[in-house]
Amino acid sequence: MARHSRKFTPRQRTKRPLGVSIAANAAPKVPHDTPIEYESGWLITPPLSARLYQKSGLGVVTGEEGIVLSSMEVLFCNWHRHLPLPSEDWFELEVEKDSDLLAKAVVFDTARSGGELVIPCDNVIEYQSSRGAFALKWKRNQSQFKSEPISHVRWFWTFENLDWSEIFRWADEVEKLNCKCDIFIIDEEMEVTMYRVSFIEPSGSQKVWDQLSVEELDNITRMWNSKISTNSGYYLPSKQKWPLNSIGVEHLSGINLRNEEGAWLENMIKGEEIPRHSQLYDNLITRGLILRPGFKFGSKWRVYDDEVSKSHAPWLIQTEDEVAKTWENACLSIRLAEGVHKKWVCALEKDSSWKFMQVERWSPGKD
Repeated sequence: MARHSRKFTPRQRTKRPLGVSIAANAAPKVPHDTPIEYESGWLITPPLSARLYQKSGLGVVTGEEGIVLSSMEVLFCNWHRHLPLPSEDWFELEVEKDSDLLAKAVVFDTARSGGELVIPCDNVIEYQSSRGAFALKWKRNQSQFKSEPISHVRWFWTFENLDWSEIFRWADEVEKLNCKCDIFIIDEEMEVTMYRVSFIEPSGSQKVWDQLSVEELDNITRMWNSKISTNSGYYLPSKQKWPLNSIGVEHLSGINLRNEEGAWLENMIKGEEIPRHSQLYDNLITRGLILRPGFKFGSKWRVYDDEVSKSHAPWLIQTEDEVAKTWENACLSIRLAEGVHKKWVCALEKDSSWKFMQVERWSPGKD
């Protein structure tokens, strides 16, 4: 069978050759001086040093001699500022010292591709950096000398294990600094995907248990007492109007409840304490939300803020116990969520309360 003909042009991948500029601007008539090894970095002398530091936020000032660039910054300047490499075998020697050098340089290059000013944390010690932060970011029309950064940046390999509690602590710390949280994920092809982490408080418009009238509570109790157990939960054979739209599905002239809905409803009718394994469900239901199974989307629930017949589910919520354990799998879940126009959210229990951490794809240049 013949293959379908391609009707699109594949995206061209950036190769970033060594010793060759990929910048669109023309090279200077007089070539820049070669960087000089200096303590823990590479010395750039005036006048280039002033332009790199003042306009591009690169390097650390060292007396009147110029600025010192990290190896990562030398690569960036080689690609975009026509800076020659220190020697032909320089990269091989540097990558032996730091096996993540190329990954960090590619992440740094990608982070700056949207025009924002991204500066390694080691270069801006006057600003408070969050733990584990790789760089701080300013908007393209901001100055690092006159304004606070807008976000903190971290990066990870796709194959790294993912500690959601650690990400939560970091994101919480960054938000307290009134900044945003950006994470760059790089794969073995040196392709980078960017994500933004934030905390949300999902809420919906549905009537909650405490808003039901005495008559509605009596009707629910009578219907529950006539329940028939099924493999998936319970069937309530009644033609009365079901007063609690947040749970149950009308089907076969009755109401079908999932096991988790039935267990929660029985606790509420009896006035019993909600068991630990149902507390997240209870938290979301009492926010006026509707929870439906999210198995088609690789999540615990798809969550509606209005009636199912009136709107799409804005969120896919995953629990900490079932969430992806590597960045590779997390990226897959987030991509799937956004492919169906939903936001991916991880629910975590912290300090006896539930926090909802949203992770969405982001792109350089959107700030």
